[in-house]
Amino acid sequence: MHSSKRTLLGELKSASCTASIVRRKYGSDLRQKIADELSARIEHAGQCAFFPLSENQRDVAEKKAETIRGAVARSGWKASARFVREFTLAIFWLPNPLTCTYATMFTALRPPPRSRRILPARVRVALLEPDEQIRCGLVHWINACPGYQCVAACDSTSSFFKSVAQIVPDLALFNDAPCTPKDEHVTERFLAEHPDLIGFPFGIYNDGDDAWLSVTGVDGGYYFRRRRVTKLLEPISGVWQAHKPSRDSVESQIRSHVQTLFGFRATIEETFPELTQRERDVLVGLQRGFGDKGIAAKLSISAGTVHTHVKSIFSKLGVHSRTEAVMKYFQK
Repeated sequence: MHSSKRTLLGELKSASCTASIVRRKYGSDLRQKIADELSARIEHAGQCAFFPLSENQRDVAEKKAETIRGAVARSGWKASARFVREFTLAIFWLPNPLTCTYATMFTALRPPPRSRRILPARVRVALLEPDEQIRCGLVHWINACPGYQCVAACDSTSSFFKSVAQIVPDLALFNDAPCTPKDEHVTERFLAEHPDLIGFPFGIYNDGDDAWLSVTGVDGGYYFRRRRVTKLLEPISGVWQAHKPSRDSVESQIRSHVQTLFGFRATIEETFPELTQRERDVLVGLQRGFGDKGIAAKLSISAGTVHTHVKSIFSKLGVHSRTEAVMKYFQK
């Protein structure tokens, strides 16, 4: 390519579509093979998207960027489905305060090979995402997370709820950003139809700023945290190790996780390592003022089993009453 044919900074222009060569910072867990990879920044019809080019040689990168620009200029953004592009996944863990972790990811042009069997000791995940390339990218990500396996990837609400009813996954993730019109929310339906299952809404955005600016009308405060792709599920790490978790126990772990990040209090796992996960769940129930029957109902176990766990908690913590156990909980 002659220098006279180049514009400044490698910018390739059309009347309504431009492409610029940029260098994005991708973590090693997202991109391992190519050092100093270049990307194309495509602008068209008032929107912008980034496309990793799998290339660090500028001349080759410019040619790839021009191919993408030309396709988008001719056919609009639907043509971008032919190329791998960036997107930001934001998972919303708590509604109040609005608690979110987000990470940069890539679309995939095809889904990974489907496993014919459920791998042992894996958290089985059901996914709802209408966009095919984003859905394929999310499936790749879930299967790459240690201890997780995507067992259903759905493109519509109807197929998602049908799969959840049939498979009964351990974890459901569904595209249902906080700014979604109220009559289209998936979250409320999921909570109503599957009160014993664990599920979280997510949003898909161009970048982290877009995720932040798209959420409005929250009066309980915000907590947004960028994470590496492999750390995105950190708030719920380990909740399936010892038992089937309840919604209350998962929410408790998420709140403790966030409190720890602010330096308020260590997580219950760190504070009471001598307790089993089930004993920690019971202790949280005691802290919330539940009796044996209330804790049993929350954890789907018998009141007698709760009583046995309470006695074990007393012994391990060196206390003699529920009040003393709760006081020790708050003192840590």
